[in-house]
Amino acid sequence: MPSLESLKISEIFATLQGEGASAGAPALFVRLALCNLRCSWCDTRYTWDFDAYSYADEVRLVQVEDIAARIASAPEGRVVLTGGEPLLQQAALARLLALVPPTIQVEIETNGTLAPEAALLSRVDQWNVSPKLAHAGDPESRRIRREVLAILRDSGRAFLKFVVQGEADLTEIHALLRDLEWPRERVFLMPEAVTPDVHEARLRQVASLCHANGLRLSPRLHIQLWGGERAR
Repeated sequence: MPSLESLKISEIFATLQGEGASAGAPALFVRLALCNLRCSWCDTRYTWDFDAYSYADEVRLVQVEDIAARIASAPEGRVVLTGGEPLLQQAALARLLALVPPTIQVEIETNGTLAPEAALLSRVDQWNVSPKLAHAGDPESRRIRREVLAILRDSGRAFLKFVVQGEADLTEIHALLRDLEWPRERVFLMPEAVTPDVHEARLRQVASLCHANGLRLSPRLHIQLWGGERAR
């Protein structure tokens, strides 16, 4: 049984939020290990691909009290819980957030395949939900869970962020938005890129798609500014 007193952590670092509704805001990032998807273009494979990376080197078990103290003392006043997929450890996450002062803004980055328990749903200020499209490689039955996305939609605090490679992705995006009746003002498109050059080229294309389809554009500042360097 997973422990409620500790979390499997990949890294903790202070930076700017790179994506979505709070892009550019200073934040403390707590990156959790493990993921239930296997995206072909994943830029944090070290959190879950333990054929390519050493589990012993990449994952450490940290007490929730220690993480809570780090969050409470961080000057940013905002914490982003990311991964991997944070909700694989949601019982311990709920324990962690019970120890975090209510003045701290809490964001969770999730792929939208795991339903959050009530304690998390009520405490998290912003859900950054990134459903994976077909080009990510996993079958739809693994990467799209409409019942989970509906729960997050109904929280009123969730934003969708779609990683886009090109115009062909819009057919899949529109179908999902239509099925979910998701508010379009809470939908971002952002470019799939792992280098600044690719990011710049695709950002312009995605900007045109946003304009043509009435959706919001998100850069990926960590790619644009630092090329996806770790702890950025």
